[in-house]
Amino acid sequence: MKTYDRRQFLKGVTGATFSLALFNPFKYLFGATNLYDVPKWRDLVEVARWCPTVHNLQAHKLQVVSDTVANLYYDPSKLLPVGDPKSIFSTIALGIFIEHLSIVAAENNYRVIVDTVYDDLDYTNTEPTVFAKLKLVENNQQEELTSKLIKKRRTSRLDYEEGQLDKTVLEKLKMECEKFDNEFFYTNDKEFIDYLVNINQETLFKDLSNQKMREELDWLFRYNKDEAEEHKDGLWAKCMGFKGSLLKSVFRHHKRWIKGFRKRILRKTYLSSFDNTQTVAWIGGAMSTKYDLLNNGRMLARNWLLITKHNAYIQPFGSLITNELANKKINEKFTQPSNGKEIWLIYRVGYSKEPARSYRLSTDEILIN
Repeated sequence: MKTYDRRQFLKGVTGATFSLALFNPFKYLFGATNLYDVPKWRDLVEVARWCPTVHNLQAHKLQVVSDTVANLYYDPSKLLPVGDPKSIFSTIALGIFIEHLSIVAAENNYRVIVDTVYDDLDYTNTEPTVFAKLKLVENNQQEELTSKLIKKRRTSRLDYEEGQLDKTVLEKLKMECEKFDNEFFYTNDKEFIDYLVNINQETLFKDLSNQKMREELDWLFRYNKDEAEEHKDGLWAKCMGFKGSLLKSVFRHHKRWIKGFRKRILRKTYLSSFDNTQTVAWIGGAMSTKYDLLNNGRMLARNWLLITKHNAYIQPFGSLITNELANKKINEKFTQPSNGKEIWLIYRVGYSKEPARSYRLSTDEILIN
């Protein structure tokens, strides 16, 4: 570089430095907290909508108030009066959605915090109802989770492949749980896992014998691709690993499947999807208030994505928590969390072929004008 050019370059840099210091002296001198624009709520929702929810019903909605404030709503028509009458797990799902929004915001050096929480979820409401006020605030902490992981994440109900999740990953999951005052446990004991899988299968059959439960599940199942594409929510048969015609027959002609060879076929088909399950994990935490539930949801969001980061999948055993008899049986076997915490999540974790991805509501369907 010629001497004249070098002097001009240095003069320009000096002038730019002076301008920065003049207009934003403290940020420039002491290490700027955020040089990014505030992310758009729409852009956050565009990615966060791929988060997991209870039976993929996606009860969350968002109303943008300002660049940094939004109201989180829920759609009461997407709650479960029979399967989740107190909306415990639907509230946890809202926490999952919030954390996904925050993870996406971190790519612009922001995070999402809960400013205010209003009334508990109520399935008797007749229209979308505000649940919490959210805020975007600056964030300087490094975030290891990304939008790419959110889009990659799946629930796998397929038979798993050989190979246990590395213990270093399990230890990382434990540490992440502890950050949210939750406790993480796992087992690789085959006899114990077989016991759990069988209890889970028996519980499913008992739930199917409950007419109200069966009708609620039938309402949210999407038995073919056309139904899945039309609704963009609920449980698509393809993601469940079963033929839609079989599932429809089970739910709408239940008595055909409660005895004899059909029952044996159904049981064998269901149990085969759990082949090679080598690790089962469970998590204990406080469950007393909606703040506890949101906290647990945010933790689960992070753990699930950490598992995704290591190319593994999970399948929650929801019935072992929601069915009172099954819950009593498994609590007699499980190591219990301390200090009044309770086991609120059980899942199998491992490797499988890439499962199908459920449809999601569009960003416009989630946003409230």
